[in-house]
Amino acid sequence: MGKMAGTAAYEPFLKFRYPFRTHQKMILDRFEQEIRKKEPGQPLRLHVVAPPGSGKTIIGIELAVRLKKPSLIVCPNTAIQGQWVKKVELFIPENSGVHPGEIVTSQSDQPRFINVLTYQILSISEDAAETIIDLAEGFWANDISQAQHIEQEEARARIAAMKTSNPAQYKKELSKYTKGIRNGKLLDSQAARSGDKDSLISVLHPRTRELLTKLRNYGVKTVIFDECHHLQTYWAVVMKNILEWMGIENIIGLTATPPVDERTEILQNYTNLLGPIDFEIPTPAVVKDGMLAPYQDMTYFCIPGQQEMAYLSNCHQKFHSLVEQFKSPDSDFCQWMKSRIIERRLADGTQREWRKLFAARPDFSTAGVKYLIKAGVRIPADITLTSEMAGDLTIEEWAMLIEDYALNRLKISGEEAHQALYDTIRDALYTLGFILTEKGIRTYISPIDRVLSYSRSKLQAVKDILRHEMRLMGDRLRVAVVTDFEYSNALSLAKLDNVLDEECGGAISVIKELVTDEELDTLNPVMVTGKSLLCDDDIAETYLAHFKEWANEHGYDINLTMKPVYGGRLYEIEGSGRDWNTKSAILFTTSLLEKGITRCIVGTRGLLGEGWDAISLNTLIDLCCASTYASVNQLRGRSIRKDENYPRKLANNWDVVAYAPGLEKGINDLKRLHKKHRQFYSICEDGRIQKGVAHIDPSLAFMTDMNLDAINRFNEKMMARAAERESQYDKWRIGEKFANIEQDSVEFSMERSAVPCDTGVFTLHTANLRGKAAANKFKGGAGALALLAAIAAAGVSIPVAIGLGAASALFIRSSIKGMNKAAEYSRKHVLCMDSLELARRFGLCLFHALKDAGLINRMLLEKHLNISGREDGSVRVFLDASSEESALFAKSFDELLSPIMNQRYAVPRYETAVPDSRGDLAAINAGLKPGQALVAAWHPVPDVLGVNKEKAEIFKKHWNRWVSRGELVYLKSAEGERIIEQYGMNNVLGIKKQVASFWR
Repeated sequence: MGKMAGTAAYEPFLKFRYPFRTHQKMILDRFEQEIRKKEPGQPLRLHVVAPPGSGKTIIGIELAVRLKKPSLIVCPNTAIQGQWVKKVELFIPENSGVHPGEIVTSQSDQPRFINVLTYQILSISEDAAETIIDLAEGFWANDISQAQHIEQEEARARIAAMKTSNPAQYKKELSKYTKGIRNGKLLDSQAARSGDKDSLISVLHPRTRELLTKLRNYGVKTVIFDECHHLQTYWAVVMKNILEWMGIENIIGLTATPPVDERTEILQNYTNLLGPIDFEIPTPAVVKDGMLAPYQDMTYFCIPGQQEMAYLSNCHQKFHSLVEQFKSPDSDFCQWMKSRIIERRLADGTQREWRKLFAARPDFSTAGVKYLIKAGVRIPADITLTSEMAGDLTIEEWAMLIEDYALNRLKISGEEAHQALYDTIRDALYTLGFILTEKGIRTYISPIDRVLSYSRSKLQAVKDILRHEMRLMGDRLRVAVVTDFEYSNALSLAKLDNVLDEECGGAISVIKELVTDEELDTLNPVMVTGKSLLCDDDIAETYLAHFKEWANEHGYDINLTMKPVYGGRLYEIEGSGRDWNTKSAILFTTSLLEKGITRCIVGTRGLLGEGWDAISLNTLIDLCCASTYASVNQLRGRSIRKDENYPRKLANNWDVVAYAPGLEKGINDLKRLHKKHRQFYSICEDGRIQKGVAHIDPSLAFMTDMNLDAINRFNEKMMARAAERESQYDKWRIGEKFANIEQDSVEFSMERSAVPCDTGVFTLHTANLRGKAAANKFKGGAGALALLAAIAAAGVSIPVAIGLGAASALFIRSSIKGMNKAAEYSRKHVLCMDSLELARRFGLCLFHALKDAGLINRMLLEKHLNISGREDGSVRVFLDASSEESALFAKSFDELLSPIMNQRYAVPRYETAVPDSRGDLAAINAGLKPGQALVAAWHPVPDVLGVNKEKAEIFKKHWNRWVSRGELVYLKSAEGERIIEQYGMNNVLGIKKQVASFWR
């Protein structure tokens, strides 16, 4: 079949047989948008992020068809390659008589309309070191060829001879090229050489050059990179040049895990090839579309054992002693900080401007001011205060300040006491994971991190989770426990001797713990890693028999032997034969999980991550330390495949966190949990789909410290939620339409249960209270209130008034019940506001101010302002509008809840005293008649409304309507400075808050 036939004939002929899902239509719509706005002569780039199981293969083929040009699809391995080839059949009309081989091929020597090849065939080896050597030898051979005027093959033969006969010289010369490849300079220089694109290809292996030449000659103009996150570092640069050499017109990248948290240079190489992400479909969209199973994320806390806690506590002792010494305002440390932050003297004796210091060292400046405020030092007016300067110093901020003191005060001093203190500081920081060097502090994975990561207490946590899930799920339970390694390398640190053993944190410790537990042993666990295959003794013979049957069925050349280990509780399985490898071991073991012969697989992240599928898996226990987006996303995707035998499947994904109460570094495992969930959406208790740890539990967003009781309560809460698979499934609302937009919200909690209102502001609650007083809500009629008020005003108690005949006892008593309700209503809604009411008033003020200022759509209504309480007592506030408007509202609301500092304008919030709870009449009266109010706090006008006085006045108008009386003050004025001095940095409401993103 000729090239032009492949180019012209198949585009109208190929058509997907089934309707596209909603999320797939969204991707295709975005593709059409990119086509329309593409500049003439420029290649089309489309970079799509979608989760595993979302049908990226179908989308890729559809894009190739729509582009009407022969395509090259590059994928990571032969298994995925086979899936692409198979899926093309779904685009060929039934009974058409066309064989798929006429349209698609996985053979490199016979191009077709769709060509599916692996990265390995293009010499993109999964072994990065091997790839670098191949490229280096190519560049080396190219230089020899040009310098000596010989053919490439002869140059490569010379290099091979040197490698064999003179390896030392070979390594020396090769290192010059490998270094240039790693830093990208060699690739850039090669690309710039005289504009000769062929020179870019000459460094590749001859068979790769031949393959690329065939594809170019055939007319391939579209390249689709599946799992394009593999294209990082030097290979991204190489592929960019290859595509230019081939004259590629369309470049498409498909991945579930873009390298968003990689180093800058890696990310830059990646985006230079594929461009920025054009469209992202998060996992919840595919769940809503019914292609993936819903899930919930949960966390189980454990406290390190006694020996581990003693070690962790000992690591903190020196640091705690230093901090106590430095907290004193009379300490040399405090005097040093004053000289650095307040005096700011330069070498010539002049004072450095604050803005210049802050611009050069913002984190240091912030920490320094925070320290001085805590030490009771007055902060001068020339220092601009920010919200980050409030509160206690974190351990990282202490380390930053101590670093400056140690290097610039102690180290250059000739005093013996200073030198001794420097050594003490260096040792104290080291035990906490900080290395003090001449260039500053750098962090490392400290013994503390390892003790928390591999704590033996996590094994008990795994057992607690499994027992609970067994009782809930019974025979339907299918669980994977995933670790970083088979054996932990924690003992590489001598300081951990007698604290952890070599098995801690490894897969081997997990399976040994399971088979020695009578209840958990019934799960018949199997461990599979890159090195070992172990199965429970109870299924050893069954495993062997099924394996032989499976191998024969697939025609595999595999022989197995097994022997008892660990006292006969486990059997070690060893294989031999042409087809025996880790892949076949995993495939077969997974089939046993699907059948229920084993209900628990224990393995390592490298094997049970990307590419591993287990349809029936419904519970995941993650013991891994990895927190990168790619690692976590791949692992989380394992448990959410649809299972036809379990239509309402909901996966429970567990993290296990070791927490050491009372120790600054004891929260490191919790910090890792925050990092893991920072980029991921999951279902909340109220049905919202949100990023961050608050989707596990809202309290985690604000959690600063926990004791044993709090940990036990949290774990009990998680265990209860594990039993709610059915109700959690319903919260996902599978099949419901979605907009695929991200909106920002503010979540906050208050230390105080309620705060007094300014009763001078007439609100709907005030109107309701008047209604209760006037509309016969008192059984005695409308006159009751007046009569009772008169009695109270005369100073006569109600019982005495009855005795004197001042009023009918029946009349008064019949009014008491209604009066009590009105008084309660007054105290709760008119005189005070809880966090929900505060959110409502602040939110309505901000909403109307933004509308009046023209900063959000004037067609938005109050109903678009969403305020809801969460189960931990915190409040979520968001504006249901466009992503941009939602983000603006959330940012402004967050600023409104912040202390006054360096903002331009502020407004006061007045509070009216609340009568004693025993005085019902006084409570009603206070709610109906504005009483004396005092300024309780000042609140900043949000930045977008404080840009000028006109907009600030708009905000003030709505503040007076919804929240409090008071006039606008310009904080840069003399009056403003006095207000900042008195009220600045004062979090009077005890607010803890975060801006969080959710999806809908």
